[in-house]
Amino acid sequence: MSQHRHIGLEREDGYDVGRDPRNMSAGELEQLGHARVSPLRALRLKCLDCCNGSAREVRLCTAVDCPSWPFRMGKNPWAGPVSEARREHGRRLGRRRAAHLADAFAEKDESDGSPLDRGTLPGDDLGGKRRSEKDEPEGGAS
Repeated sequence: MSQHRHIGLEREDGYDVGRDPRNMSAGELEQLGHARVSPLRALRLKCLDCCNGSAREVRLCTAVDCPSWPFRMGKNPWAGPVSEARREHGRRLGRRRAAHLADAFAEKDESDGSPLDRGTLPGDDLGGKRRSEKDEPEGGAS
């Protein structure tokens, strides 16, 4: 449990109740151990929590009446197929980002201890684990 648990609580009628996260700062949420994740990722993390961290159990889940069940695989089943135009737009963005990263690291001195020297990219917080080994970030949604 978070040592800063009190940050997320307030008193109401003599009882502790959870604060409204819409009225909390990003810093307060981070102090509670919550990572910045998309709502879809938060649903996936909750499913993993419910299934004791087992992605296989999430896949095999039989709680079909659970509101999160359709989203348990980390995808929105109500979203339509991606158009070719949108797919091409994503490819262009990916190429632009890759070029930007390449330019940024080309300017760095090789001896400065850049993330590439360690085999990681900026924003890679997997702690040396493969993506499949890191289902939930530290202090993820619960």
